[in-house]
Amino acid sequence: MITCHRRRIIFFDLDGTLHQEDIFRSFIYWLLWHHYFNILLLLVVLPLIGLGLAINGRASCWPISLLLWSMTVGHSESLLIQREEEFTNWFLQRQTPHVKIHQRVIEHLRCIDTDIWLITGSPQALVERIYHNVDFFPHVQLIASQMVRSYGGRVLSMRCVGREKVAQLTERIGQPLQLESGYSDSVLDDPLLLFCQNRFRVTPSGDFYEILS
Repeated sequence: MITCHRRRIIFFDLDGTLHQEDIFRSFIYWLLWHHYFNILLLLVVLPLIGLGLAINGRASCWPISLLLWSMTVGHSESLLIQREEEFTNWFLQRQTPHVKIHQRVIEHLRCIDTDIWLITGSPQALVERIYHNVDFFPHVQLIASQMVRSYGGRVLSMRCVGREKVAQLTERIGQPLQLESGYSDSVLDDPLLLFCQNRFRVTPSGDFYEILS
């Protein structure tokens, strides 16, 4: 049971937290099966992607942006939007929701003075398609990576991972960041969890436990 007091700010990660799968990773794999000619270009840029991640870290933007571009270049925007719809239908048939975490979101929303921020590295367009029928989704604030059209394909103008989550939330609610609770499956979210009074790690099975500092 959650006790409500002053206005509360709660953070939830998405992939691995609200559901088991990773939306963006699944989208890339799905594109591999549908844009198989792009695999040749991917093989060319793959060493550069790997080098970029090795030098700049797993949370860096441009290597993953290059990966996305290599799988979408040469396809019209109308086709890519169609691909988003097809992928959404495919993903929803395979998605494994973490019921306990969904229930936790609902419990937090029962407190009137609560702002829930769903902050994810998956692209906003895909998240909105996949979650638009979830009851609580209209009542939470979403911060997500941004896909835009560029150089004949799609790129990431912003990848909301790691410290970028801190920067994006700070931009919206100001400093100092003071969150009551945070939920995530990933150590990449530890920079944001440091600003949470109560920190919870979500397991692959959808359970969660408190991280004791």
